[in-house]
Amino acid sequence: MESPETSDVCIICNKSNALRCKRCKSASYCSKSCQRGDFPIHKLLCAKFSAFDILERPTEEHVRAILFPVDQRQPNLIWLHCRWKEPEDEYDRRHQSPNSEPYLNDYGREVPIQYNNVLARRLSNTVCVSYRDTFLIDGSAPNRSIEAITDTIPGYHHDWRGPIIAYGKVGPDLDPEQCRDIDMNDFRHIADYLNSYGSDLTSIPAVPPANCRKVKGVKINCLGDQKVLSKPHFEEIELSANDIIFRHHETSDIAKRIGLPILTKRCFPHPTWANIQDWGMFENHSPYNNQDATFLHLSLDQKTGSNISEGILGFGWAPTQWQNNVGTTVVVRQDKKPLLPMQMEVLCSYCRYHARDCLAHTMGEYAPDDPMSKGLALSMICRPTFSIWWYRMCNEKHKKGESCDAPFPYSV
Repeated sequence: MESPETSDVCIICNKSNALRCKRCKSASYCSKSCQRGDFPIHKLLCAKFSAFDILERPTEEHVRAILFPVDQRQPNLIWLHCRWKEPEDEYDRRHQSPNSEPYLNDYGREVPIQYNNVLARRLSNTVCVSYRDTFLIDGSAPNRSIEAITDTIPGYHHDWRGPIIAYGKVGPDLDPEQCRDIDMNDFRHIADYLNSYGSDLTSIPAVPPANCRKVKGVKINCLGDQKVLSKPHFEEIELSANDIIFRHHETSDIAKRIGLPILTKRCFPHPTWANIQDWGMFENHSPYNNQDATFLHLSLDQKTGSNISEGILGFGWAPTQWQNNVGTTVVVRQDKKPLLPMQMEVLCSYCRYHARDCLAHTMGEYAPDDPMSKGLALSMICRPTFSIWWYRMCNEKHKKGESCDAPFPYSV
């Protein structure tokens, strides 16, 4: 959801009539579940935010900001001087300029955040993160306070180094004029930015901008999204034709071989369930479990051997990034034609129960039969066998009284 934030809106799910944290009285939650989802991030600053005395503001030009120190596991709150600057010519305007030099030992690069990719939400105010441009090459040490944030989400994260500060600005304009005190809702957005920057994961807004061409795709929802958020296994979505998935993605060898090339990208886990320790509600399976996405990425490359250090397991196996902490996965057709949930369901079933069995036979899993050759297995993974699989699944759905009105994938 992309509606502006208000004081009674849940920071996690955006529902209204939310209640504020009793300690910091800043971040709002609609339920205990959402509060637990935010807690691994929220706890890093809640106590310090509660104890920070707003009455000790040095001057009216100082605003409450966040310092991410290099050598501590928790961020700190600081007073940041944001001096008002008068216009220098008729094209300029009066504005506040944050002085980051005392904290960064240099003037930092300012990155404005006005959209939270993880929560798929537009922000009503701007949040800025400021850091030295050269922190990867100037000998800066890894930032431990940011490591405490990135440790809450499995996967690869950017190598944040050196001190970093964050502060707020009023409104979502291109270049806001006025600075403001940062709050705990802002901290959630900052944490999501730090977690998602440079990651191999993504979070795609449910609705693309109105002026962009729309492409129909499918989310293969993981166990966490199905159980906690009541999402369907295969969910229809719309993306912009310019979405990042068309530039940064992975592909499926099986889909390409049968003539339906697709692009895939994993999503960030939803904060509501990302840090749940008790997996009882998931029947002791990982909430990141997404077997359909795993089997979709089985390798058909006969020449590639196993290289565990690079996550490559070889012919017949999915790479390690598609076996561990997979989570929800977005899928689109490479040709940008519509991809529908029923089509995705059949493709995943074909990969899981037909293609995988053919590949398993080459590995000797059907003894006492001698393993078939890889070439023979590949010959059995083709458009005709997928077409047979398609009509078989359609007939099974008809017998169960289930809807099966999706068009044949090759006729789209």
